[in-house]
Amino acid sequence: MIPQFPDDDEGTGMLPYKYVAVAIAVIFVGSTIVSLLAGQGIIPVNPVTTMGMAILLITLLVCCSAVLTIGSYSQRIPEFSEMEIKYDEAKARFDDGEFEQALETFKALAGPRLNHKRALYYGALCYEALEDWEGMKVFCKAYLELKPKDKEVWEMLNRAHKRLFEYEEAEQALDKARKL
Repeated sequence: MIPQFPDDDEGTGMLPYKYVAVAIAVIFVGSTIVSLLAGQGIIPVNPVTTMGMAILLITLLVCCSAVLTIGSYSQRIPEFSEMEIKYDEAKARFDDGEFEQALETFKALAGPRLNHKRALYYGALCYEALEDWEGMKVFCKAYLELKPKDKEVWEMLNRAHKRLFEYEEAEQALDKARKL
């Protein structure tokens, strides 16, 4: 299986970023409340020390999260290299007119999330060459979610809609292309 570009923390053993952000927010709000209560004399602690310790703890959480993130990405560099090799092979097949073989690799690179822009673009062109208009439409739409201001892909989507006799959608795609 071809690895995907990481856009979340699945399989890294790290806490997802949202939990770190929630922990930071809880620490900040909690320490602010404790410091305010201490400043009023309700709690017998030094409010400045409380805020200082909270800031130190928040800084440690941010730094540790950054180090873990960098480590996670650097561990995946070989996977990215493998993806680039696969992409280059598929692009060479595309250039040689071997659209079916190229499409299989482009589909694998795009993955279930359809999040590899170059694979989506060339996959859509392969679908067009193979006259699979539904597949072309799916890849164009996925590409446009990642890069909505690409005039050429809007025009490709227009062609796919026309081939499927979806004239209203074709006109909408062409209007978006004209605006770009």
